[in-house]
Amino acid sequence: MFYFLAIAVPLSGAIIHVLVDRKPKRRTSPRVVELFLVWILAGGGVMSILGGVGHIGPNSTDLAEDIGFEQSFFQWEVGWSDIALGTIGFLCIWKRGSFMTAAVIVLLIQYGGDAIGHVMQWVEHDNTEPGNIYSIPSDTLLPIAAAILLYVHRRNEKAGRIGQQSAPATAVA
Repeated sequence: MFYFLAIAVPLSGAIIHVLVDRKPKRRTSPRVVELFLVWILAGGGVMSILGGVGHIGPNSTDLAEDIGFEQSFFQWEVGWSDIALGTIGFLCIWKRGSFMTAAVIVLLIQYGGDAIGHVMQWVEHDNTEPGNIYSIPSDTLLPIAAAILLYVHRRNEKAGRIGQQSAPATAVA
């Protein structure tokens, strides 16, 4: 269920945000791209923090078994890494620009490495535990979507389609 929520929370959050957005440029393509990117990073960040707490919390042994491993110190390190990634993603609510680029890079590296590891465990060790297999979609789809959205977002910025509003009318003297 958690792996489904890792995709569902950012996706549903972005859709709802687009529908209730009150910004002047609401529902324009650049604004929709920006909101989906922020929700993948921030909403996904919350899910990453929760996952990290699972790795270091009182149920860490159960979580390790669900992935197909025994609880170990490496799980503690993975948990704190997930919490760090989630915090960076969540901060993208307020920090955009190059901070958002850094968050996408970290997401690509960490989740990409996680996905490769889960596939290797599946193929080489026949690890078909739910926690190993079910994490592969979120570990691949979220970083790929974030990278594509960031690319489109940066192109929109360069083209001047973000943050520009028409200037208020002024009286000519």
